[in-house]
Amino acid sequence: MNTGNTGFTATIITTAITTAFAVVAGIVNHIMSGNRDRENQQTTASLKYTEQQLEELYGPLAFLIWEGRCTYTDLAEKLREMRGQKRILESLQVGEKNGYTIFPFKNEAEIKLWVFWIEKDAFPRHEKIKKLLMTKTHLIEGEILPNSYLNFLNYHNSWKMEHLRWQEQQIEYSWKSKSDFPFQFEEEILKTFKNLKRQQANFLKVNHDLHKNSQTYAKISKNLLNRQRGESRREDAKNANNS
Repeated sequence: MNTGNTGFTATIITTAITTAFAVVAGIVNHIMSGNRDRENQQTTASLKYTEQQLEELYGPLAFLIWEGRCTYTDLAEKLREMRGQKRILESLQVGEKNGYTIFPFKNEAEIKLWVFWIEKDAFPRHEKIKKLLMTKTHLIEGEILPNSYLNFLNYHNSWKMEHLRWQEQQIEYSWKSKSDFPFQFEEEILKTFKNLKRQQANFLKVNHDLHKNSQTYAKISKNLLNRQRGESRREDAKNANNS
């Protein structure tokens, strides 16, 4: 025996199910949106810091190092030419890298060339590096200041003091720093620069993927809502026809 309006009851049930489904979908979407927002914020913060490191510290340091290697190679080639030696093609670093050393100097002309390079090229560049390390310490990668960074500062400061004494007091010295050139400093700077560039590329890819996924989730939610509305309208129309 039928004691009620079947169409009306079915409509209530359908509406309840649709509402419950919408509520669950809304909760899931809210949770996913919150997770995406946190991921976006974390990725954006990490990307911003990495880009600041590259822009303000490791980028300038890397280019100063590359510049120094080029100018030193040019100097070494000039000295080879003055000495009647065969030219080399590989990029050199200050000191005895790659089996070649410019020391000792052969005559006064070589010393004058070396002093000109020291005062016009090497020292000004070293001062730029020193200033970057002093003013951008908070951007240095890692928890502590690497020993190679301290070795570079010691190398530059001791050399500059010896040279100033020669300039102002005519006290002779060996025309170079008392400490050896810290090749590891350059290698660590360039390695860190390369790693940060890789991190930057990865962060940008993650940001792109998150944005793409966010659009996909939004599209799915929209389609799901439209589907629910369509089913509700069809059910209402069916019940209206049956009554």
